[in-house]
Amino acid sequence: MTKVIIGSTSGNSYDCEDLDLEPLQRRLQELLRRKRYLLVLDDLWDEEQENWLKLKSVLACGGKGASILVTTRLPKVAEIMGTVPAHKLSMLSDKDCWELFKQRAFGPNEVELTKLVAIGKEILKKCRGVPLAAITLGSLLRFKREEKEWIYVKDSKLWSLQGENSVMQALRLSYLYLPVKLRQCFAFSAIFPKDELISKQLLIELWVANGFISSNESLEAEDIGDEVWNELYWSSFFQDVQTDKLGMVTHFKMHDLVHDLAQSFAEEICCSAYNNGIINMHARIRHFSVYGQHASEDYSSIQLHHVNSLKTYIEWNFNDAGQLSPQILKFNSLRVLRSNKLNILSASIGRLKYLRYLDISHGMFKTLPQSLCRLCNLQVLKLDHCYDLQSLPDSLTHLKSLQQLSLRACYSLSSSPPKIGTLTSLRTLSIYVVGKKRGYLLEELGQLNLKGELHIKHLERVKSVTHAKEANMSSKHLNQLRLSWGRNEESQLQGNVEQILEVLQPHTQQLDSLGLRGYTGTYFPQWMSSPSLKGLTSLEITDCKNCLLLPKLGKLSSLKNLKISNMSHVVYLWEESYNGGVGGLMALETLILEKLPNLIRLSREDGENIFMTLSVLEITECPNLSDEILLNLASVRTLGFHHHSKLEVLPNEIIDLHSLQHLYITNCVTIESLTDEVLKGLSSLKLLEIVKCHKFNLSEGFQYLTCLETLVIASCPEVESLHEALQHMTSLQCIILSELPKLEYLPDCLGNLSLLQELIILVCPNLSCLPASIRYLSSLKRLCIQCCPQIEKRCQKEIGEDWLKIAHVQRIEIESRKVGYGGRGGRCYGAYTCFAGSSV
Repeated sequence: MTKVIIGSTSGNSYDCEDLDLEPLQRRLQELLRRKRYLLVLDDLWDEEQENWLKLKSVLACGGKGASILVTTRLPKVAEIMGTVPAHKLSMLSDKDCWELFKQRAFGPNEVELTKLVAIGKEILKKCRGVPLAAITLGSLLRFKREEKEWIYVKDSKLWSLQGENSVMQALRLSYLYLPVKLRQCFAFSAIFPKDELISKQLLIELWVANGFISSNESLEAEDIGDEVWNELYWSSFFQDVQTDKLGMVTHFKMHDLVHDLAQSFAEEICCSAYNNGIINMHARIRHFSVYGQHASEDYSSIQLHHVNSLKTYIEWNFNDAGQLSPQILKFNSLRVLRSNKLNILSASIGRLKYLRYLDISHGMFKTLPQSLCRLCNLQVLKLDHCYDLQSLPDSLTHLKSLQQLSLRACYSLSSSPPKIGTLTSLRTLSIYVVGKKRGYLLEELGQLNLKGELHIKHLERVKSVTHAKEANMSSKHLNQLRLSWGRNEESQLQGNVEQILEVLQPHTQQLDSLGLRGYTGTYFPQWMSSPSLKGLTSLEITDCKNCLLLPKLGKLSSLKNLKISNMSHVVYLWEESYNGGVGGLMALETLILEKLPNLIRLSREDGENIFMTLSVLEITECPNLSDEILLNLASVRTLGFHHHSKLEVLPNEIIDLHSLQHLYITNCVTIESLTDEVLKGLSSLKLLEIVKCHKFNLSEGFQYLTCLETLVIASCPEVESLHEALQHMTSLQCIILSELPKLEYLPDCLGNLSLLQELIILVCPNLSCLPASIRYLSSLKRLCIQCCPQIEKRCQKEIGEDWLKIAHVQRIEIESRKVGYGGRGGRCYGAYTCFAGSSV
């Protein structure tokens, strides 16, 4: 609880992850001392009076008017914590309760049957005005239109159970109405902690691995799992869903009461522990998870030796785990084993002969033991983000049951196992490294019915078009495909590369993301310009230096994200006329242009604006690109200029970008400032980042940036001070100043920035002191000073000359180690990772 309060107060709980209770309490008191605060503690369950008294003594450090608001479902908690009489929330009115129920029980345009309405209102009387009960019962009856089905719910004996409130009665009734298979799947969800953001794919994979669901003649097990999940979602057991860019559900949560329901039906077979929580393990426990700082070391409080037949073991370590506990590796009954951040995988793993699911992602190991290949029942092997992993065991092809081999972000992987084509059950293979010898060739993919994502590396090793054709790419149901050639002499000597790429045509109907890197041909195949790529939303073409023309981008009607990088012959992005290619550009949201020395325009022909939805535009090392590219970009919100050695001023066309909110200027060594005309036009700008612009200095025109919230100036050696124009930038919430050797002082008008919350000053050796006005920045929550020797000394706690100016700041960080702000440099959209499943 203390850690969560610190996180909410300071905006960052990571710096106190490893602290014990006493240092945590001292940290919280530093944050709240003499402050007038409102702390809301929502949905408390802890009935231990001693715990509240300890927390109360810590929180008592606040100033006059500090208040704490607590919500709880338990009268005992209200009695323990309350200093005034508790306010009891009233139940929903019959009318409001009916509206909630009706939204779930009937479709939006459905005619409500009179008989069902009458029965439904009788059912709602049993809900007693509780929203969750109304929602649950409405979901239960959503697809039931027989009168007897509604009467069965109304007359259920569960309503007469003693000791349960109407919500739990409604939830139990909804649970018991589920088919037996779905009950088992739902109860298993108790393996996750309360309030956990749960991966939908992970849950389905765990269902399959434990045998709760399996494939049939027409559907794969994962498809059936998707149907089961949807049934539980429509029954209101799952909520708060998160979706990906295609609208597919990726994560979800469970309401606390729903989690309690799952635990009540699975309490003897399924449980979880969090952060050293003491667990008395029942001998019948089958599924167990542990989460914590050092989850793998928390066995002193978890007595697993009482357990007879463990089927699922999940540990999630927040820090390095070392290796799996030997007692876990003694459970020969395990079907599921998941652990992260392992330094080594013990050879004892080979004993787990019934294991179906093994996830050791984020490991720090370079190799895997050969004994892994004795797991004859293994169906899923996940090694994602094992950055140091260099090779897989040669005998991996003994795993004949293997269906999924996930190797995302295994950047050091230099080879694939031999004869991988013999794994005929394999459906997912995220990386395949083409080799030079028989058994390692591209043709090994021919017999595999792959789906999902695939990255084929070292295609320069393919010597024959026949071998490429034998990979049988058109039969695979991929949604993400990345093809790459190495930068070596072998790649330059590959004479038939155009024909090889032609026969590597994937099944285009399902392809969502396509990436090419290092292709040495002079033209792209026809299939890359085919209208059959109607679902393609992301295209990345990088280091294809010999290509004279790009694919016909106008044919790609769904294209949203386009990156073209390091292509020396490209003069126009598209050669075709606008009339023939408008469709493929109207959907474009992100355009990234990098290292295109001969690019002069986007199109050979003039035409009207076709970037109606473009939101992100990045331009890096395109010295001959016309400023006309900035015309009529009404929807652009993020703009970046990087590595433009000839850019002295920003083009005036930028003033027409009325939606622009984020502007990044990096490594533009000749730019001296931003003109007043440009700055006046940036009235909606919220973030400005200027990094490694050697001649840059601030000007009076910065006063026009009245909406700016974040200002970053780094590695600009001519900056001597922040201009007095700063006083007009009253929306500023964050200022970052880094590696400014001539910066000697900060203006006193800094104190006018009443909304400033964060001030970070890095490697400014000549900055002599902080302005006196900084004491008036009442909103300032974080002050970070690193490698600024003069002000480091002046800001020493209690004794420094400037200490009284900053004593009110909640979080003060002063260090002498050298750091710097590298800037985002061409990655200003940060989370943008849509190209072929890998980060741009």
